[in-house]
Amino acid sequence: MEADETRLPFDAQEYAAAAYAQGKSLTDMQTELSEQLQSVRRSLYSLINERYQDFLGLGTSLSGLDTSIASLREPLTEIKGEIQSAHLELQTELDHLDSRLAYRTQLREKKQMLRLFLDLGQLLERASMILQEAKATTEQTDYIKCLERAAVDLSQIRYFAKKGEGLPFVVNAQPRIEQVEQSLLDALEQFLSSCAKRYVELATASKAEEADMYEMARNIAQSLRAYSAVEETDKAEMILRSSMVQPFAKQIFGSQPGRGMGLDPAKFSDMLQQVLQFVKAVGVPLIRDIEAHMSAGSGSTGYHFATHVFWQEIATSMMDSLPLVFVPGMPARFHKNYQTACSFVSAFGDVFSLADDAFKDGVSEYEVLALDPTFIEFHRKWQLLAYFSIQKKLIVGALEDSNFKDIHEATPDLENGQNDVSRPQTPSMSSKLTKPNRDKLEPIKRENGLLTEQAAQALWAVSRCWSRDVYLVPLAANFWQLTVQVLLWYQHSVEKRIQQLIQAQIADSETDQLLQHIHDTYAVNAAVFKQIRTICQLIPIASAHDSEGEKSMISSLGTAVTQALAPLEALVRKARDAIASTIVSQCTANLVSNLRRTTSQYRHTNRPPPTAASSFVSKLFTHMATMEIKIDSMESSNGSVDFGSTIKQIMRNRVAKDVSREFAKVCLETLVTLSKTEASLQRLRSKSRGAGARIDTGYAGDLPVPPGIDLRGKAPDTDNDKIRRQIWLDVVQLSQIISDYGVEPSDEFSSFAQLIHPFGK
Repeated sequence: MEADETRLPFDAQEYAAAAYAQGKSLTDMQTELSEQLQSVRRSLYSLINERYQDFLGLGTSLSGLDTSIASLREPLTEIKGEIQSAHLELQTELDHLDSRLAYRTQLREKKQMLRLFLDLGQLLERASMILQEAKATTEQTDYIKCLERAAVDLSQIRYFAKKGEGLPFVVNAQPRIEQVEQSLLDALEQFLSSCAKRYVELATASKAEEADMYEMARNIAQSLRAYSAVEETDKAEMILRSSMVQPFAKQIFGSQPGRGMGLDPAKFSDMLQQVLQFVKAVGVPLIRDIEAHMSAGSGSTGYHFATHVFWQEIATSMMDSLPLVFVPGMPARFHKNYQTACSFVSAFGDVFSLADDAFKDGVSEYEVLALDPTFIEFHRKWQLLAYFSIQKKLIVGALEDSNFKDIHEATPDLENGQNDVSRPQTPSMSSKLTKPNRDKLEPIKRENGLLTEQAAQALWAVSRCWSRDVYLVPLAANFWQLTVQVLLWYQHSVEKRIQQLIQAQIADSETDQLLQHIHDTYAVNAAVFKQIRTICQLIPIASAHDSEGEKSMISSLGTAVTQALAPLEALVRKARDAIASTIVSQCTANLVSNLRRTTSQYRHTNRPPPTAASSFVSKLFTHMATMEIKIDSMESSNGSVDFGSTIKQIMRNRVAKDVSREFAKVCLETLVTLSKTEASLQRLRSKSRGAGARIDTGYAGDLPVPPGIDLRGKAPDTDNDKIRRQIWLDVVQLSQIISDYGVEPSDEFSSFAQLIHPFGK
């Protein structure tokens, strides 16, 4: 065992764990512990032997310790008793002081209650005397001053009454307090109402006396100060509403028959103009003079006259007297009336300069108006979604119902989660929906160079969504979604028609119709993208002259239009392929017979060798030329649409490749037939010379160009060589025609032209 293990304290658990980790058995540990015990004993004996004297003195050194401790305990016990006695005396004194302080606090509270009682009684007595004095006063200036003083006293009376709430004398004085309060408020209401009515009379008179108006505004301002003192500003604003604005509003709006149903927009506009004139004549000078008397340089009166007095009464009277003007029974009139109402709200704010008004009580007058419940309710009352639903039905009804119904069912519901727009409308709403007549479509066709009814109807519907007599700013998202639906309708309508034309036996009439639809897809796409810039100017977010925001919106709307019309691109390609196939069939219809005619011209006729291409080669692309003339006529109807150059280049490339491929194929078959005929004749001639003769014709019957033939630099002398020279001239001529078109022939034709190179001059 190591030496440090003899040290104390000895941890048995730690020792056992270490021994177990070393793999020691219990016998080994017992042996080690026995040895350790012997070692400890030896160390103890050695220590006792070394310090034997100290060991013997252990018992004697502690003798007398108990006596010393007992002698110290007695004085300490006496000190403890004295401390406890002092603590009890001090606690008694503290309790006595606490009771006296509580008594003094109670006396102070009673003194305060007594002072409160005296002050409340004095204030009630003084307020009553002031009100009596006011009744005896004949001058308006002195009268309102008395009421203002009484209002200040009433404010203090309310404070003291609230402070002494529940006390007997306050409870007993409550009836008198209510009497003073009611008397003061009645007097203030009567005075403020009479002054407000008089002010309206002076302001609306033919010759308004500014001095009298100013004097009356001062009386109103003093009344409002009194109401502010008693914290009854809402009541003061209500009195001004009922005395100044309500009679005029009822006169303007309450006299209309039919509760606003089918209200003539001109008459509605005239009514709102009268309201604005009244506000300018009464409200603006009144607020200016009151602020001059009340604000005293602070810029705040605590009142919101524009919103709480004038706007609330005007809007409430309009909503109560003309509820049906908010219903879109007659959509055209509803649109004009809504626009007139929006202009009125804007003009109302301009009259009071709400947007530029200084902040009052931390909130601007413009915010007060915008957050006013009456203002919010006024705008909600206009049934805009119902109006959009009607306009949507009118626009949708003008299109082909079968196709548009499918599109509408596949798109999200525009009114999902919104107000119910299916409420009963007035009988004046027409349920008969008809397509736009030809007179409406013709200007659109001329302006955009359109050739089909579907395209004209689609652009009519799109322009209708954003026309000044239909579009409303709050419905921008709704009308944009309807625009996308119209484009989807157009896409489905054109797709259906093009499929019908392609599946039919294509003739010239069907080809012309396909061309018209292809042309109109370009025209519609261009017209819609042109319309997008106008749309961006109508949407509010783009009206703040934010160029970056407008660019972003144009990009987003353009992407939506591209996605809506994307399937048309594949249809246009399919239609172009169908037209090209028709032209190729027409161009190559007589190709075999023309080549047979060439063969017959030189077979056993002794005609001179050909020097020019066959006449039919120059006429191969006659049908393509005719088609290009039609395309040019379509393009001339609308030069802004890049239709002609694009479609002609695509058609030329397709037709040139297919016609040249077919031409090379037919010519190749003709040359192979020619070689086979020559080989057969050679074999017949060889047989006639005898069986032993050697056959070496130099021709291979399955090759279009037999080995050894080279007509370059010499005139052909046999009929077959003349035919080969004619084919070569035809190929050269066709290559030139294709090159003049600005396109390339097919690879098969180019290979064939290289193959027959030996037939050249």
